[in-house]
Amino acid sequence: MKKIVLACGSGIATSTAVAQKVSTLLDEKGFKGQYHIVQCAIAEAASQCADADLLIATTVAPAGITCEFVSGLPFLTGMGLADTQQKILDIVSK
Repeated sequence: MKKIVLACGSGIATSTAVAQKVSTLLDEKGFKGQYHIVQCAIAEAASQCADADLLIATTVAPAGITCEFVSGLPFLTGMGLADTQQKILDIVSK
């Protein structure tokens, strides 16, 4: 089971929107039931990433993270979305 941490400023607003889009992407690509998404505020990201496979954040990557990082901004803006989706799929498929 892959642990994916989704973080934004407060852990509520944009991370929820991105979580829905990431879940849809992963489910459509055959990963349903193979991942678990945890939402948090960016201030909690480093501790949440201690046992995570991936951090997707709508802010800059915080110092001290130990998992892979992908920016979640393309899910909000649409710019660079295909590349971001592919990075996530590559990480989850490892």
